Amino acid sequence: MTERINHTCFFCSQPIIEKKTLEHIIPNSLLGKLGIKEQTVTSKDEIQYSRIKVPAHSKCNSEFGSIYEDTIIKLLDNPDQLYEALRQEEIGMMIQYGPDQSVTQLISTWLSKIFYGLFYNDSLKSQDDDWRNISKEIVSSENFKIVQTSYQNNHGFCLPSSLFVFKTTNENFDLKTLIYPQGILLKIKSLVLVLVIADGFLTKNYIQGDNLTSLHEYMGKVEHEQPDFPVHNLALAEILALRLAIKKSPSFIVANDEILNMSFSTSVNNPQEYYKVDEEEINEYRTQILSEFGIQN
Repeated sequence: MTERINHTCFFCSQPIIEKKTLEHIIPNSLLGKLGIKEQTVTSKDEIQYSRIKVPAHSKCNSEFGSIYEDTIIKLLDNPDQLYEALRQEEIGMMIQYGPDQSVTQLISTWLSKIFYGLFYNDSLKSQDDDWRNISKEIVSSENFKIVQTSYQNNHGFCLPSSLFVFKTTNENFDLKTLIYPQGILLKIKSLVLVLVIADGFLTKNYIQGDNLTSLHEYMGKVEHEQPDFPVHNLALAEILALRLAIKKSPSFIVANDEILNMSFSTSVNNPQEYYKVDEEEINEYRTQILSEFGIQN
């Protein structure tokens, strides 16, 4: 299987007959701007960010590896404007979901690409057999196949996923991926992006409005009192704990260029009560997640 993946295009899932190209999962130009080309990301293995690459057709690499990411890098060049644009769009939770040029979908698609790309890379290169098998399962999943189909049809989009954006005063780079629930955190200077992948906006449905405002305010308070504290981990722990406490599962009906997000559909008579989250359970998950980050709650 490893040999097959090594000659399969990351973007469109088709065999690479001609000479393959290698796509940087995080754009090389962005790594250079951040000064982290030689820094390493550590999961089960340690690898420099600049060496995280996946096989791709030259055409796919050009269209979605270069042209698409040029748009992303331009957005990242003005983090304050990007932050405001994402905040303005954060209440949107679509039922009919397809490719569009909203800032939220552009960033969500990009984060999804990084998430799957990291596991694609590990499925090819990891020296840890168990981790390589886990990575192979993730890149063989139906969710990733749907994403690849969108690229194959000459447009890119991720599955309906909850995106959150925060700001910090600390400008240290950070990148975290999670297997369950599947998610990714990317911190670029003061901008913090958190994506809960393929959750059908269920997490976003619970943490919005006053709840989301309270989280922003809490992060600001902690950072004011402890300027060196990695408050982005607080946001990630809160979002993950909530997702783990939501008992509802996402549901999609997929066409070539559109997804019907059926995640909010239900046959129960009292959905508000039936799907109510348990605050005590959230607290337990939050404490467990923070302890994994080395943080006492």
